[in-house]
Amino acid sequence: MVVEADHVAAMAFAPDGRLFYAEQFTGNIRVITAEGELLEEPFAQMELALYVEWGLTGLALDPDFETNHYVYAFLTEPIDPETPIGRPLVVRFTDQNNQGTNRRVIIDDLPETLPAAPGFNANGSLHFGPDGFLYLSLGDYDTPALVRNMSNPIGKILRVNKEDGSPAEDNPFVDDPVVDQRIFAHGFREPFDFAFHPETGQVYGSDNTTVSCEALNLITAAGSYGWPDVGNFPYSDCQAGEGTKGIHLFARDDMEPGNFLSFVVVSGLEFASGDIYPLWGDTLLVCESETNLMRRLVLSGANFDQVAEDEVLLNDCDGDIATSPDGIVYYSNKTEIRRLIPD
Repeated sequence: MVVEADHVAAMAFAPDGRLFYAEQFTGNIRVITAEGELLEEPFAQMELALYVEWGLTGLALDPDFETNHYVYAFLTEPIDPETPIGRPLVVRFTDQNNQGTNRRVIIDDLPETLPAAPGFNANGSLHFGPDGFLYLSLGDYDTPALVRNMSNPIGKILRVNKEDGSPAEDNPFVDDPVVDQRIFAHGFREPFDFAFHPETGQVYGSDNTTVSCEALNLITAAGSYGWPDVGNFPYSDCQAGEGTKGIHLFARDDMEPGNFLSFVVVSGLEFASGDIYPLWGDTLLVCESETNLMRRLVLSGANFDQVAEDEVLLNDCDGDIATSPDGIVYYSNKTEIRRLIPD
């Protein structure tokens, strides 16, 4: 199956097999039926602040979608059309016959971007964890000093209640009055996508800590992931600084981690089952927007904290990856959504 689409940044399946997807630069959320038909009318359309990486970047369906029909979106809203300033925003729609109704703002107090750094490293991905809480990632606003400030959510992964965006009751910093209590983990530059292991619930996320070092991380509660203050940029030592180190480093095929501009920009992460794709086995799929590659990582170790294999599968993936309720992999590029049929 191939469906034409415009810069799909995020995809999410409903239990009935419908595929909801977010177009980063049009502001449209659209629906493909379980039979593969693209519906003509968008599910919803939103006004966006559009500068480089901003736009409609996150999409998630409520774990109780079958009863409440809630669809969540993560976008950059415009503050003033005359200035390059935006603000990340989480909104919720109710699905009624493939139309988004009852728009409600869930989170509207994230910081505005900075005029000196327009278009970079703001809102990232939006996913529900197996615990039922909503997780969202924020970049560093292209301003590294803000990441080390724990009173704000910049450069952090947040974990919130889906009803109102309040901190999850057992978040690691809920008892610290000077910390943003929504913070789950911190120390990121571009933590744009992340995925939950289907067996353990462990969060796996990527971050391009400098343009020389891009890592796959195990994201844990209260974890610190660096964005280190280690000297003049670019810094070539991918193990420098304090904080948890990645379990795997990415680089372009003709470069090594630590080489200047070796980053691949991981845009999509998704687990696929070896029961559906026996030639792969259980695997973590990675989509890279700078190289257009999809690769498979085979995790190993008692805690799935090592990468035993890294293999390129195809070369036209630069958006998101999602699996359908029956385990089939779908992926996107700048113009299409494609389905991978098991061999």
